[in-house]
Amino acid sequence: MCGIVGSINHYDIVPDLLEGLGNIEYRGYDSAGIAVLNNNELTTIKRSGKLRNLAQELSLKPLSSHAGIGHTRWATHGKPNETNAHPHSNHDVSVVHNGIIENYLDLRNWLTAEGFRFQSDTDTEVIPHLISLFLEQGLPPQEALNIALKHLDGAFAIGVLFRRDAEHLYAARRGSPLVLGQSDLGLCLGSDTMALTSSVDRVLYLEEGEQARLSRDHFCIIDANGQPIKREMKLFSHQIDSQSKQSHQFYMHKEIHQQADTIRETFYHTQRQVPELPINFKQLDRISIVACGTSYYAAMVAKYWFEQIAKVPVDIDVASEFRYRDPLLSPHGLSIFISQSGETADTLAALRYAKNQGQKILSIVNVAGSTIARESHFSLQTQAGPEVGVASTKAFTAQLAVLAKLALHTGHSRNAMSFSDASHLMQEISTLPGLINMTLGVEDQFKTIGESLKACSNAFFIGRGISYPLALEGALKLKEISYLHAEGFGAGELKHGPIALIEPGVPVFVLAPSDSLLEKTLSNLEEVMARGGRCIVLADQRSCRHLPENVESITLPDCDSRLTPILYAIAVQLIAYHAALAIGTDVDQPRNLAKSVTVE
Repeated sequence: MCGIVGSINHYDIVPDLLEGLGNIEYRGYDSAGIAVLNNNELTTIKRSGKLRNLAQELSLKPLSSHAGIGHTRWATHGKPNETNAHPHSNHDVSVVHNGIIENYLDLRNWLTAEGFRFQSDTDTEVIPHLISLFLEQGLPPQEALNIALKHLDGAFAIGVLFRRDAEHLYAARRGSPLVLGQSDLGLCLGSDTMALTSSVDRVLYLEEGEQARLSRDHFCIIDANGQPIKREMKLFSHQIDSQSKQSHQFYMHKEIHQQADTIRETFYHTQRQVPELPINFKQLDRISIVACGTSYYAAMVAKYWFEQIAKVPVDIDVASEFRYRDPLLSPHGLSIFISQSGETADTLAALRYAKNQGQKILSIVNVAGSTIARESHFSLQTQAGPEVGVASTKAFTAQLAVLAKLALHTGHSRNAMSFSDASHLMQEISTLPGLINMTLGVEDQFKTIGESLKACSNAFFIGRGISYPLALEGALKLKEISYLHAEGFGAGELKHGPIALIEPGVPVFVLAPSDSLLEKTLSNLEEVMARGGRCIVLADQRSCRHLPENVESITLPDCDSRLTPILYAIAVQLIAYHAALAIGTDVDQPRNLAKSVTVE
């Protein structure tokens, strides 16, 4: 989603703005721009396309300033072009904005009647004009901003420069995240900590409805009524490793190969965190899990784990649908919300609904200071580190690691599993990092299969039981980075419609671990083969013994059947990655997609 940077300090901030924008390219964007203050004048430069286009323009027309804002835009209102790019500026005010202004048409009509002229098709352009309207009435910048914000409906995080206030940079948030950073050189702001410059060593997350006024050395936090709030910055350390691809061509490939380490770290930290949760697991009569995208597939896997291991019923919901159906939540229930960024707009809105219904809220996030983490009663942090590739890889398996440990702890607390079974599963969990490395060790086989998809127009993934969510995840990974049409199905559903899509040569990936449903999965495989489909089977050493002769297969390591989703996630990630590589797409920044979805 769109990214914001801003800086005010004692030296030239233009390199800082470009550094911050470069750090958040992974969020997905279609244009970029900056605005700076120079001799009490606002100068705005923006370009469509990649950040390098903006950098090239700045090399031809150098700017220097002590205060400025920058933005990478992911189009919502208006086409992805230079006119619609941010910042949006008039003579007196420049604004960068993440979010959606829902009443922008009414505001646009009002401001047009007041004599303001609009250049873009965006909702954002109403903000600088609205602020200017109140400046013209003689109000000082802070008050003009405060009143303007009261007229906005929707979600926003904004950075604001005023031509007549060269000593301050302004910020505000409602619904979209915004973080402030401080170093010995000055202050800055960003849509997340990745956008902050490398010199930052202290951070502060703005809370809902808050505003901030930054000067070179000081900052002031202001509530929605314009009253000052006292809050201190917290120490912050950049994770430098995420900025380097090391020997990998793409961040996604690096992050796939980091999963043994992230799983190991996540298991270790979760083992310490979960027993400290002040939750009476014996009293739980229902768990509700809510998430979006890949995180939703993690929730689907967790449903099997909690119901089979802990014997507690589980509801799962896509966050964007959850709150709109007025769900009935048990007074003795626990609601779990999963989000890599901790800022997903639909998941956050669903969390607030559940919280208002009196639910205990547990979140699983990868960013400790995120809004979802802060608004939860309890939060478990995955140890994936920054994930730069838009397609989730290590964050997904880290979520599964947390959920596996949580399900195991819940089962043990409820006396739903024997001591020997719990000990066995704990031992199996401890072997997963090694099994992941074994799976990565046969990457050449996944590469061959992935490259063979280059000439295909469709692909299908099928699985049963706990493999069904991985079939959906495999299809999602393939289509989001290679742009091939792909679908995932429960293998038992083939005869209820999807088998009509099977034609000679169409690739069908069959997830077939050695579990209680293997025989039924193999029967579905035979149905596909009988219609000429090209079956590629992902199986372990035990299930491979039962495969038909001459069927294509890749052998994964044996493990407890309940833990196979973590290994099979690696397999489908590698297939998608090598298919995209062969086709030639931008693996890390696939078209039309954003890393974190911070608006509905």
